[in-house]
Amino acid sequence: MAPNGLSGLVGLSAAPLVIALSLAPPAGADNPSWNGQYAITFMVAPKTGTSMAVGDPEVQHTDTYGFRSSCSGGKCVATIVSGPAPTNPTVPQPVQFTWDGSSWKQDSEFQWDCMMPDTTIQWNPARSDVRYTPQPDGSLSGVMHADILSGACQGTIEEYMTAVRA
Repeated sequence: MAPNGLSGLVGLSAAPLVIALSLAPPAGADNPSWNGQYAITFMVAPKTGTSMAVGDPEVQHTDTYGFRSSCSGGKCVATIVSGPAPTNPTVPQPVQFTWDGSSWKQDSEFQWDCMMPDTTIQWNPARSDVRYTPQPDGSLSGVMHADILSGACQGTIEEYMTAVRA
């Protein structure tokens, strides 16, 4: 992805998602929540995977996002309601995460902005799974796994994030 592309997924890229939370309740609680402002730090560890995009230069950076969650019919959804717009225009909006019992999860399909050696961009179809998992200290540990389905960047990539209440 091009620099700062992950913030479009918050994760998906980056967004987010990242991209995050004293949002999860103790085990056994019925209604987890992800509300308020969270500072999401992207690129907290080296990227991994089989795609040539693993080698694209990206630097650690932090953006602040506002989240609002609601639960209905046994399903809890957290939506990003404020913060920087995605840098990748193909990221579905609004960015939403669903509680799966242990993590806030978002799956999406979009176009990966594959940076070529000459720094031009080739758009490649991709799917991502972004998860933010609550940690004992109240922060969230995030990972975005993407499958880039074809093109020059075809392969897999994982990028890592953290989220803390801002």
